[in-house]
Amino acid sequence: MNFKRKIFQLFTPRMNFSLLIAAALLTAVETVAAIEAPPGEFNRRATATAQILAGITPNPTDPVFNRLLELDAWKEHQKWMTAQWAEVRGRIKTVEGWRDHELKVANAQKKTLIYPFSGPDFFNAYAFFPDHSRYIFFSLERPGALPDLESVTTLQFAKLLTDVRSAFRDIFERNYFITSYMNKQLTTPWVRGTVPVMATMMALMNRRIVRIEPIDLFPELTKAYDTLEEKRPRVTLRGVRMEFANPTVPGVQQLYYFSLDAADKALEYYPDFVNWVGQNRPASALIKSASYLLHDSQFSKTRTMLLESADVLIQDDTGIPFRYINQSPWQVKLYGKYHRPIKPMGYGYQKDLDSAFKAKIPASELPFPFGYHWRASQGGLILASKERNSN
Repeated sequence: MNFKRKIFQLFTPRMNFSLLIAAALLTAVETVAAIEAPPGEFNRRATATAQILAGITPNPTDPVFNRLLELDAWKEHQKWMTAQWAEVRGRIKTVEGWRDHELKVANAQKKTLIYPFSGPDFFNAYAFFPDHSRYIFFSLERPGALPDLESVTTLQFAKLLTDVRSAFRDIFERNYFITSYMNKQLTTPWVRGTVPVMATMMALMNRRIVRIEPIDLFPELTKAYDTLEEKRPRVTLRGVRMEFANPTVPGVQQLYYFSLDAADKALEYYPDFVNWVGQNRPASALIKSASYLLHDSQFSKTRTMLLESADVLIQDDTGIPFRYINQSPWQVKLYGKYHRPIKPMGYGYQKDLDSAFKAKIPASELPFPFGYHWRASQGGLILASKERNSN
């Protein structure tokens, strides 16, 4: 494993089509059962679970959870989450104000957002692109499942809430996840995978969960790799689809999350994955705090898919190298400041991007933290869009 791949693990938040898609809708890959709600309604048990993890008292309350809401551990958790969310909500409102002024996405309600190396970062995806019908995330971490609060003991519930706070500390403070920490934070006995974190974020942003169901894009490959002792991927593809809704607006949105290694060599185990993602075009794309992976030839398939599928791109300097988008058919706007990459990612320095930031007149401010240089709004953001009449 080379140096950049090691850095990836430390820092990165991490199909004949008709038949495969049909199989994806019917086949489960996790051991948990699908969580569903009747058409036009939300799943009250799943939504209440997410709200409790978010420090929100469910309304209406579910009698099953009343015993938990009376505990000191819950009251302490609610106090911490409320205080933290007050600050983070202010940051998100700033992002939303910038978005409304600077970002115009045609036909947003019909589009898909692609977010590679995402981890469970629903906050940023939804703050920048709240109107998209579908969101596709992929990174290394397993999807997992919501915890079963109905059966937890008092002691288990207290540990669960402690683990939730641990999982949220970095995204609350830095606005990104650290993979080496997530490896521990999302594999505790009480918090398993990205689903609990994404569901909690949905609750904090006042969204209701309609359905959570595991999906398998390639059931034959899954069966083969699950039975092999050798010649199997380091990270086996696992997927989940979460449907969620705004309680004040009709309609349902979908979030697809997949765990896999997106390096070219690893994608040989799932050769149609990038094709499945890339068919959702024209798409929007978001890339942040991604350890400069797309600078590496080892991730050329993912980079090519994004360049071909997206017509709107928001990223920091860790995303697609500037030279790929600083040309037709792309138009680029720069916001904030450019800083040399943090240690030990010096290989990600881009002289052309540095020069472009220094040359931009007038300077466009970035009023919120974005990327690894998160302190005091020192980050830089690249907004790229394709010319309207380009292919």
